[in-house]
Amino acid sequence: MKIEEALGKFVGQECLIYFCNGGIFGTVIECTVIEVGDGWLRIEQSDRTESIVNTNNILRIREYPRNKKGRKRFVID
Repeated sequence: MKIEEALGKFVGQECLIYFCNGGIFGTVIECTVIEVGDGWLRIEQSDRTESIVNTNNILRIREYPRNKKGRKRFVID
């Protein structure tokens, strides 16, 4: 399975994407995945800005956790 096929299930969902930035600490972005391409993701953040992200820099991606009522849970990583 290619990485693009695995990331395809996140299209249209609110996700947390963890990046490596070359240092000790990584970066976390809360966004909605719009499109998956060959080695890239197009994402939209809450302030309606769109970005293209290289999949080589992604450490982890997960769907935003929600509680039983469907509200977003507070995330501590």
